[in-house]
Amino acid sequence: MISLIREPLSKVVRPIVIFFAKLGIHPTAFTVMGLLLSISAGIFLGIDNFLAGFILIWVAGAMDFLDGGVARYRGLDSEKGSFLDSIFDRLSDLAVFVGIIWSDPVDGVTGMVMVGSALMISYIRAKGESVGVKKMAVGLMERAERWLGLMVLLFVSLLVPNQTFINPIFTIQGIEGFEGISYFSIGYMILTGLCVITVIQRFIYVSIQLTKAEAVQDSQKI
Repeated sequence: MISLIREPLSKVVRPIVIFFAKLGIHPTAFTVMGLLLSISAGIFLGIDNFLAGFILIWVAGAMDFLDGGVARYRGLDSEKGSFLDSIFDRLSDLAVFVGIIWSDPVDGVTGMVMVGSALMISYIRAKGESVGVKKMAVGLMERAERWLGLMVLLFVSLLVPNQTFINPIFTIQGIEGFEGISYFSIGYMILTGLCVITVIQRFIYVSIQLTKAEAVQDSQKI
């Protein structure tokens, strides 16, 4: 979804990109800074300091946007830079989402499923592109959507802190740990579920594209 508005958005923020490009800072510096900020965000989220985590993720996202924009403006974009940016993006994802596993509102199972889904979404795209599948920007939760969803959850949790949804079924049954669940937990479970759906979407898409390619090759042999 965000991929559809990336180009118009790039035109809006182009003056900002030009400003930083003229400072003479190498694009890799923005990439490294983005990773360091993401690691810091993960640490703060792990100790339940959602305000600091929220701010750091926003700044890290800005760094992630600037590195590519500055590189293209200065003519420094390269395969090496793209490779480095991709690796650092994965590390940033791990830092933030692993940090959330240690936070109080999120249970370990949901946290691990989110980490696995985020990695699989990226891996399926990379593997799909490596075997010739094009237009891999498919699925509900690409990286930008995942981070935007997380930012919305963090923002809501800051507006309505410590709000708990009481589950009467679990309360009556007396199952410890399920008497109450925070709204952030519910939102994070939904976000995780959407990421799992995205993994399935991309897997099916690649499988269909490869099947079509095999059919074309078989028809050419006949």
